[in-house]
Parts: sequence; C-alpha cells; structure tokens
Amino acid sequence: MSYNLSNDAEPPPGPIPAGISAANLVRVRNGSLALLVALLLILILWWTRSIYTDWLWFEHLGYRSVFTKILILKTWLFLAGALVAGVAIGLNLYMAMRYSMGASTLSIPRDTFRLLWASIVATAAVTVLIVAAVFGTAASGRWETLLLYFNKLSFGVSDAQFGLDTSFYVVTLGLLNFVQGWTLALLITVILASLTLYVAVYSLRGIGFLLAPRLLKHMAVIGLFLMLTIAGGHAINVYELVLSDNGVVFGATYADIHARMPVYWLLTGIAMLAALGFGVSIFFGGLRFMAGAFSLWVIMVLLAGLAYPALFQRFQVQPNEFERERPYILRNITATRAAYQLDQLQVVPFQSTPKLDARAVEQSQSTLDNIRLWDLQPLQDAYNQLQFMELYYNFLNMDWDRYTVNNRKLQVLVAARELNPENLPPDAQNWVNQKLQYTHGFGIAMSPATGFTPGEGRPEFLLQGIPIRGEFPVHRPELYYGESPVEFVIVNSELPEVDPRGEAQHYEGDGGVALTSRLRRFAYAGQFADVNILLSDQITPDSRIQYRKQIRDRVSTIAPFLKLDRDPYPVLDNAGKLFWLQDAYTVSGRFPYSTPFDEEFNYIRNS
Repeated sequence: MSYNLSNDAEPPPGPIPAGISAANLVRVRNGSLALLVALLLILILWWTRSIYTDWLWFEHLGYRSVFTKILILKTWLFLAGALVAGVAIGLNLYMAMRYSMGASTLSIPRDTFRLLWASIVATAAVTVLIVAAVFGTAASGRWETLLLYFNKLSFGVSDAQFGLDTSFYVVTLGLLNFVQGWTLALLITVILASLTLYVAVYSLRGIGFLLAPRLLKHMAVIGLFLMLTIAGGHAINVYELVLSDNGVVFGATYADIHARMPVYWLLTGIAMLAALGFGVSIFFGGLRFMAGAFSLWVIMVLLAGLAYPALFQRFQVQPNEFERERPYILRNITATRAAYQLDQLQVVPFQSTPKLDARAVEQSQSTLDNIRLWDLQPLQDAYNQLQFMELYYNFLNMDWDRYTVNNRKLQVLVAARELNPENLPPDAQNWVNQKLQYTHGFGIAMSPATGFTPGEGRPEFLLQGIPIRGEFPVHRPELYYGESPVEFVIVNSELPEVDPRGEAQHYEGDGGVALTSRLRRFAYAGQFADVNILLSDQITPDSRIQYRKQIRDRVSTIAPFLKLDRDPYPVLDNAGKLFWLQDAYTVSGRFPYSTPFDEEFNYIRNS
C-alpha cells in the first residue's frame, strides 16, 4: 500500500495488518510532551536557583552591578545566539521536509506509518531546540569578549606589519574569530541535519537517497553562505599572521609575509568565486557548478595553502635564513619588550666592591641579615609541629613578606593557622560541628627568614601561640576566609562557635549571605545538596552562610577577566587587623609579535 506525505492521504481500503492504535499513539505523544515539560521545568528551576544564590552572594559583597551586567549580557547573547541558530536550523529543516515529501511505496500499517512520520517530525523539532540551546550557550560563553570590545581602549602601540593599533588584535580580531567560527559551525550543522532529514524522509517513502533538483538548490543556498563564511575566515587569517608561531620567532616571519599572506588573499578570492558558483547553481540547478566551485577551493587549499608555504620556506628562506628573518626577529624583540614592559627598565651603573673585607661585610650587614636561610617546606613542617595547638588547625602554606621589627626591615616567613575540620576525631565529624561550630581559623605565625634558635635550629618566632603573642598586636585573629578548601559554614547560629581561647564566640562581622528566609535556605540547600540547611533548628534569621571561602575563588568569581597569582598571602596591618592580599594581572595572548610566556600569555600588566 502507498501513502502520500504531501497531502496526508488516507490509505486505500482493504485489510490493515495489526499496528499501533491511535489511542496508544496519543498516549505516547502526551507522555513524551509531559516528560519534556517536566525536564524543562527542572532545568529552569535549577538555573533560577543558581542565578538567585549568585545574586545574593554578589549583593552582600557590594558587587551587584557587576553580577547584573554580566547576567544581562549573557542572557542577551544566549537569546540572540539561540534565535539565530534556531531560525537557521528550523527554516532549513522545514525546507528539507517540504522538498522531500511525496508518495510512499512502503507496505506498512497506517498507524505504524503515522508513528514513524511523527517520530521524524518530533526528532526534527527536538533537533531545533538542542541546536538553538547549544549555539546560544556558545554565544553566551563569550560575554567577556564582547564586553572587552564595547569597552576597548587604544594601546597606543601599532603592529609593525599592518600599522593597526594593538587593541585590534587583542580585542576585535578575537571577536571576529569567534563570530566566523560560530557561523561556520552552525552552517555545517545545518547541512548535516538537513541531509539527515532528507535521508529519513526518503527512507520512509521507500526510495533511496536522491539528488533531486530541489535538494540541490537547497544545498546551493547553504553552500553560498558557507563559502562566504570561509572567505571571511581566510581574510581573518591574514591578520592572524602577526600572532603566528610557525616561524623562527613568534609573529609573522619572512615566509608568512611573502608566501602565506598572498595565499590567504588568493584563497579569499577563490572562496568568493566558489560562493558565486553555488549562487549560479541556485538559479540554473545541477551539480556541476557546486562540485566544480567547491573542488577548486579544496585543490587550492591543498596546493597553495599547504604545499606552497612549505616549499617557499625550504628553498627561499632556509638557505639565507638569518638575512631573511633579521627584521622579523627585531620586530619580535621590540614587541616582547613592550608587552612585558621591559622597555621601561632603567639601567643604573652598579659600583661593585673589588675586595671583600670586614669593612665591606659590615656595610652590607642589613643585606646579609635578610638572606633567607629557611626552605619553605621544612619550615611549614616545623610550624605544624611547634605551633600545633588544636587538631582542627593546619598551616597550609608558607609565604614571605617584609615587616619592620625594632626599626629594622626584616624578611619574614608567615603562615595562617587555618581551619581543617577533617582532622577532627571521627566521632566529632558531624554536620553541626563541621558547619556550625568549627567555622574559622585563628591568626598567623611569623618568623624571620634568617632566624634560628641557638643549639636547636628551630625558627625564632615573631608571632606565635594561642592567644597570639609576639612583636605585633593582633586584635581580630579569627580567619573566616583563606586557602582552606572548606565548602561552606554557617555563622551566627544558635550554637556558639568553637574558639581556641575557650570563649563563647559568635561572628560579629557582615561576611556571608544572611539566611533571612526559608526561600534562601531552600536555595542553598539545593546549591550544596544539603537538606540540613533547610531543616536545622539551629539556624536563625541572623545566621549567615559563608561560601567561596578560598581567596582565589572569591576574586576569580568577582573578576574572572584577571589572571591570579597562585598564592594569596596574609598581611597584618599597623592596626593589628589581618587581611589577605591577592596579586592579579591583566594578560592577553594576542599581542602582535610578542613571545608567549609558558604558552599562556604574551602581554601582562599588574592590576
């Protein structure tokens, strides 16, 4: 028996083999829709919860405007990306479905046929949703690139090849790269999805894959946009040459300028010519123009794009490499010095002492007194042994700094006494202890980098013990943030916090998000997958949940565009207050001609 997909004609009369009943088909459809709606609701609730808790966290730190600006930009990018991708994939799948419909020769029950057709339609619809979500998410993930573009400033430095301001390469070219790559990926996805749908519908009609005229015209339209996008990519590659690492130094070298650059411009023209070939195919049909245009581009990529630059390098550059590459090496040196600000160093003559005697040593005593003799790991072990006051404290890291002691500036080694509730005895490792009572570390220990106790070789402590005693006053030794990997704690609960001085302690600061409502408790119970946050009777409206307790995590969340030093360190100010210092830098890997550091970045400034 036959069916006509184009007008949904009824099958001819006669005995119908047992198939799937219409009632069962409706149940399957309704059940699938209900499941899809339920999954979407769960995703929306999860996404809303994440936004809500992040909004609370940024707000309590006074950075709500940062959060809302990023959120609004990410939302608009997602919607724009999803809309463009959804319309593109949806329109092309609709065209593929429409162009491939026709009479079917399959001898299958009517209800089975209807189920197969409904499955194809449903799969196409789900494909549209998935593609829209994926490409919307990809666009949303590049919010930082777009934000940099909207706020870019001139570097005041131009590249040596094209004379363009460095901001073009650091910001604009990166954005163009993403747009071109995003568009190319979308077009390839559209082609694959459309061809798959053609095959599926042809199979349901009982015929093999057919290069029908309407299919060819459809592919020609997509191919036109594909080749224009590829042409744009070749043009972008011309300017990417100043960021090339193919040569003897980073940046465009002799072969890049005299071989690859002309080739990229040639490939740009060939790709546009191929786009013209696809355009001709739209009106005149047939496969010849499309195949010829695309084949020409592929051949030129293989010959001109790959073979010619390699041959040019071997026979034109290598025999006279130094002379050929000299100006480009100088460009690399100049750009690298500028990118790392080494061009601003001042050369100061240093008068060395030709003879080392007692007088020279006496004059350099302050320098000798600050030569560090302690290795960090043995000293950290010594701190954890000599300053071991409670099971739940650890010195996790050693840092060095300079403090004035007795009117002398000394290099010192310092470590924070941080909370580690995992060290509690097994019978004490319960939720109340780990989340409500053991909430903070306590102070720092400090010793000079050159000091040893006579006869024992132990560090000479400038600050030590609990309560803290030593050369400097420490008025608020409690450490609620640091480098300890504690996920979260809740302060100001009904229970007093454990304090090593034996005092009943309640948090007196304003750090952490106030749990003033059941909604907030419910949201954080979901975030940390911890129902105790919602159920505990010890939590009051005055309680605060402190999370993202690691310094690097906090700073990177607030300022994700900065590169952070791996080691924040504690600082004690003149008022006896402890705080953490985190070094951060503005970096880029797109400074023309500058040699990258450790393949991570080739431009850096202190932030």
